[in-house]
Amino acid sequence: MVALMAKPVEQTAYDDLVILAKSQAAALGRLYELYYDRIFRFCVHRLFNRSVAEDVTSSVFLTVARTMREFKGQTEQDFRSWVYTIAANQANAHIRETLRRQRLMGNVVDHRRDRLDASEAAEQGPAAWSNLDWPALYAAIQELKPEHQTLLTLRFFENMDYDEIARITQARPATIRVTLHRVLRRLHEVLRGDES
Repeated sequence: MVALMAKPVEQTAYDDLVILAKSQAAALGRLYELYYDRIFRFCVHRLFNRSVAEDVTSSVFLTVARTMREFKGQTEQDFRSWVYTIAANQANAHIRETLRRQRLMGNVVDHRRDRLDASEAAEQGPAAWSNLDWPALYAAIQELKPEHQTLLTLRFFENMDYDEIARITQARPATIRVTLHRVLRRLHEVLRGDES
Protein backbone atom coordinates (compact mmCIF):
# COMPACT_ATOMS: atom_id res chain seq x y z
CA MET A 1 0.00 0.00 0.00
CA VAL A 2 2.83 2.41 0.86
CA ALA A 3 4.38 1.72 -2.52
CA LEU A 4 1.15 2.77 -4.22
CA MET A 5 1.00 6.01 -2.24
CA ALA A 6 4.56 7.04 -3.02
CA LYS A 7 4.67 9.27 -6.04
CA PRO A 8 7.21 8.00 -8.55
CA VAL A 9 9.91 10.39 -9.68
CA GLU A 10 8.99 11.45 -13.17
CA GLN A 11 11.70 10.85 -15.68
CA THR A 12 11.87 13.25 -18.58
CA ALA A 13 13.15 12.50 -22.03
CA TYR A 14 16.21 14.61 -21.23
CA ASP A 15 17.33 12.88 -18.03
CA ASP A 16 19.55 10.51 -20.00
CA LEU A 17 20.95 13.48 -21.89
CA VAL A 18 22.09 15.03 -18.61
CA ILE A 19 23.95 11.85 -17.68
CA LEU A 20 25.48 11.53 -21.15
CA ALA A 21 26.56 15.19 -21.11
CA LYS A 22 29.05 14.37 -18.37
CA SER A 23 31.12 12.40 -20.83
CA GLN A 24 29.91 13.26 -24.34
CA ALA A 25 30.37 16.63 -26.00
CA ALA A 26 27.41 16.06 -28.32
CA ALA A 27 25.05 15.58 -25.38
CA LEU A 28 26.44 18.68 -23.68
CA GLY A 29 25.91 20.56 -26.94
CA ARG A 30 22.28 19.45 -26.99
CA LEU A 31 21.76 20.72 -23.42
CA TYR A 32 23.34 24.00 -24.49
CA GLU A 33 20.84 24.25 -27.37
CA LEU A 34 17.94 23.47 -25.05
CA TYR A 35 18.90 25.96 -22.35
CA TYR A 36 20.75 28.82 -24.04
CA ASP A 37 17.65 30.88 -24.87
CA ARG A 38 16.16 30.37 -21.40
CA ILE A 39 19.34 31.44 -19.64
CA PHE A 40 19.82 34.35 -22.01
CA ARG A 41 16.27 35.61 -21.32
CA PHE A 42 16.91 35.28 -17.59
CA CYS A 43 20.12 37.32 -17.92
CA VAL A 44 18.42 40.01 -20.03
CA HIS A 45 15.70 40.39 -17.41
CA ARG A 46 18.27 40.42 -14.62
CA LEU A 47 20.80 42.77 -16.24
CA PHE A 48 18.60 44.91 -18.53
CA ASN A 49 21.25 44.89 -21.26
CA ARG A 50 21.35 42.44 -24.18
CA SER A 51 25.07 42.76 -24.79
CA VAL A 52 25.98 42.18 -21.15
CA ALA A 53 23.43 39.35 -20.99
CA GLU A 54 25.14 37.67 -23.95
CA ASP A 55 28.50 37.89 -22.19
CA VAL A 56 27.15 36.54 -18.92
CA THR A 57 25.25 33.75 -20.69
CA SER A 58 28.42 32.73 -22.51
CA SER A 59 30.25 32.71 -19.21
CA VAL A 60 27.53 30.55 -17.66
CA PHE A 61 27.88 27.92 -20.36
CA LEU A 62 31.66 28.00 -20.19
CA THR A 63 31.32 27.25 -16.48
CA VAL A 64 28.86 24.45 -17.27
CA ALA A 65 31.23 22.95 -19.85
CA ARG A 66 34.19 23.22 -17.48
CA THR A 67 32.43 21.65 -14.49
CA MET A 68 29.91 19.25 -16.06
CA ARG A 69 31.97 16.17 -15.18
CA GLU A 70 31.73 17.07 -11.48
CA PHE A 71 27.99 17.82 -11.64
CA LYS A 72 26.25 15.49 -9.15
CA GLY A 73 22.73 15.73 -10.56
CA GLN A 74 21.08 12.94 -12.52
CA THR A 75 17.96 14.56 -13.97
CA GLU A 76 16.98 17.43 -16.20
CA GLN A 77 15.41 19.12 -13.18
CA ASP A 78 18.75 18.87 -11.35
CA PHE A 79 20.50 20.35 -14.38
CA ARG A 80 17.94 23.16 -14.73
CA SER A 81 18.37 24.13 -11.07
CA TRP A 82 22.13 23.99 -11.40
CA VAL A 83 22.39 26.08 -14.58
CA TYR A 84 20.01 28.72 -13.22
CA THR A 85 22.03 28.87 -10.00
CA ILE A 86 25.18 29.49 -12.02
CA ALA A 87 23.37 32.15 -14.07
CA ALA A 88 22.04 33.91 -10.98
CA ASN A 89 25.46 33.87 -9.32
CA GLN A 90 27.20 35.23 -12.39
CA ALA A 91 24.56 37.93 -12.98
CA ASN A 92 24.90 38.97 -9.34
CA ALA A 93 28.68 39.01 -9.63
CA HIS A 94 28.40 41.22 -12.70
CA ILE A 95 26.06 43.61 -10.89
CA ARG A 96 28.41 43.76 -7.88
CA GLU A 97 31.36 44.47 -10.17
CA THR A 98 29.41 47.16 -12.04
CA LEU A 99 28.45 48.85 -8.79
CA ARG A 100 32.04 48.59 -7.60
CA ARG A 101 33.29 50.24 -10.79
CA GLN A 102 30.71 53.01 -10.48
CA ARG A 103 31.82 53.63 -6.89
CA LEU A 104 35.45 53.66 -8.01
CA MET A 105 34.68 56.16 -10.75
CA GLY A 106 32.86 58.34 -8.24
CA ASN A 107 35.84 58.10 -5.89
CA VAL A 108 38.17 59.14 -8.70
CA VAL A 109 36.01 62.19 -9.38
CA ASP A 110 35.99 63.12 -5.69
CA HIS A 111 39.73 62.53 -5.39
CA ARG A 112 40.48 64.52 -8.52
CA ARG A 113 38.18 67.33 -7.45
CA ASP A 114 39.97 67.45 -4.08
CA ARG A 115 43.36 67.57 -5.79
CA LEU A 116 42.53 70.39 -8.16
CA ASP A 117 44.36 73.47 -6.96
CA ALA A 118 42.76 76.88 -7.08
CA SER A 119 44.26 77.80 -10.45
CA GLU A 120 43.09 74.58 -12.10
CA ALA A 121 39.66 74.96 -10.54
CA ALA A 122 39.45 78.55 -11.77
CA GLU A 123 40.68 77.56 -15.22
CA GLN A 124 38.44 74.49 -15.65
CA GLY A 125 35.55 75.61 -13.52
CA PRO A 126 33.53 73.35 -11.22
CA ALA A 127 31.24 72.32 -14.07
CA ALA A 128 34.07 70.33 -15.64
CA TRP A 129 33.55 67.53 -13.08
CA SER A 130 29.93 67.92 -12.11
CA ASN A 131 28.73 67.90 -15.73
CA LEU A 132 30.80 64.91 -16.78
CA ASP A 133 28.66 62.18 -18.31
CA TRP A 134 29.76 59.24 -16.17
CA PRO A 135 27.61 56.63 -17.91
CA ALA A 136 29.15 57.68 -21.24
CA LEU A 137 32.64 57.48 -19.72
CA TYR A 138 31.91 54.03 -18.33
CA ALA A 139 30.55 52.90 -21.72
CA ALA A 140 33.62 54.31 -23.47
CA ILE A 141 35.94 52.46 -21.09
CA GLN A 142 34.03 49.25 -21.82
CA GLU A 143 34.84 49.69 -25.52
CA LEU A 144 38.56 49.50 -24.82
CA LYS A 145 40.53 46.27 -24.98
CA PRO A 146 40.52 44.38 -21.67
CA GLU A 147 44.26 44.89 -21.17
CA HIS A 148 43.76 48.65 -21.64
CA GLN A 149 40.89 48.62 -19.14
CA THR A 150 43.29 46.92 -16.73
CA LEU A 151 45.92 49.61 -17.20
CA LEU A 152 43.36 52.38 -16.59
CA THR A 153 42.07 50.62 -13.50
CA LEU A 154 45.52 50.09 -12.03
CA ARG A 155 46.65 53.64 -12.71
CA PHE A 156 43.59 55.71 -11.93
CA PHE A 157 41.41 53.60 -9.68
CA GLU A 158 44.10 51.75 -7.73
CA ASN A 159 46.49 54.76 -7.86
CA MET A 160 49.50 52.63 -8.79
CA ASP A 161 52.66 54.15 -10.20
CA TYR A 162 54.13 53.09 -13.55
CA ASP A 163 56.76 50.85 -11.97
CA GLU A 164 54.17 48.88 -10.00
CA ILE A 165 51.92 48.51 -13.05
CA ALA A 166 54.94 47.36 -15.05
CA ARG A 167 55.68 44.64 -12.49
CA ILE A 168 52.06 43.45 -12.56
CA THR A 169 51.73 43.45 -16.35
CA GLN A 170 55.33 42.34 -16.97
CA ALA A 171 56.07 45.33 -19.19
CA ARG A 172 58.52 48.21 -19.02
CA PRO A 173 57.42 51.40 -17.22
CA ALA A 174 58.12 53.43 -20.38
CA THR A 175 55.84 51.09 -22.33
CA ILE A 176 53.11 51.57 -19.73
CA ARG A 177 53.42 55.37 -20.00
CA VAL A 178 53.17 55.32 -23.80
CA THR A 179 50.31 52.82 -23.81
CA LEU A 180 48.35 54.79 -21.21
CA HIS A 181 48.85 57.97 -23.19
CA ARG A 182 47.42 56.26 -26.28
CA VAL A 183 44.57 54.69 -24.31
CA LEU A 184 43.60 58.06 -22.82
CA ARG A 185 43.71 59.65 -26.26
CA ARG A 186 41.50 56.85 -27.61
CA LEU A 187 39.11 57.27 -24.69
CA HIS A 188 38.91 61.00 -25.40
CA GLU A 189 38.13 60.29 -29.08
CA VAL A 190 35.39 57.84 -28.15
CA LEU A 191 33.84 60.33 -25.74
CA ARG A 192 33.93 63.09 -28.36
CA GLY A 193 32.44 60.78 -30.98
CA ASP A 194 35.55 60.84 -33.18
CA GLU A 195 35.60 57.07 -33.61
CA SER A 196 37.02 55.90 -36.88
